[in-house]
Amino acid sequence: MTTRQAVLTQLVEVIDGISRDRPVRVAVDGPDTAGKTTLADELAVALSGVRPAIRVSVDDYIRPVEERPQSPGVPAAGYFDDNFDLAALIAGLLIPLGPGGDLCYRDAEGATGTAPYDAVLLVDGVFLLQTALRPYWDVGICLHIGEDEMLRRGLLRDRDRYGGEDATREVFETQFIPGWRAYQAHCDPAATATVVIDHHDPAHPAIRARST
Repeated sequence: MTTRQAVLTQLVEVIDGISRDRPVRVAVDGPDTAGKTTLADELAVALSGVRPAIRVSVDDYIRPVEERPQSPGVPAAGYFDDNFDLAALIAGLLIPLGPGGDLCYRDAEGATGTAPYDAVLLVDGVFLLQTALRPYWDVGICLHIGEDEMLRRGLLRDRDRYGGEDATREVFETQFIPGWRAYQAHCDPAATATVVIDHHDPAHPAIRARST
């Protein structure tokens, strides 16, 4: 069985294998409760001493409720850019840290910084491998868990947030699970990812596919 540390080591090798003449922009995509934030945090630590890491979550770019129009005919799940200010993410981070960028970035809170040329931008969040964002990523990591596991983890993690198990189940069954299902149908993130990881057992993740 593959250990978690072994997978992290392989991910560091993928990232460090990319040209060091500018920052590498890495997306950690996956459904709700897949473990995206934890993996990205651990990957930042694993990169220590190899390349400096800049950690960002797409949740930092959630729009205020009153500014979230829902896409017609799409389940309400923060689908694509309905809930996220993708323009701010692109303009503030992805372009400045990309080819020809000036390395001067601005985060969701308006804080500015200058990235080292060999930095790694690690962004975690849902829907990161959608069409509008794909051109900006150098590495795309997609975590896979099944819908039953999404719900099981959600009931454990979010019951207090949503006011009990029944309310949490409703959110997942009417929003998060249908939203991820629609995203897969429209964008097929696993097909475009650099690395696909089965994350059903976080202690023993398994790399299912890796592009060359």
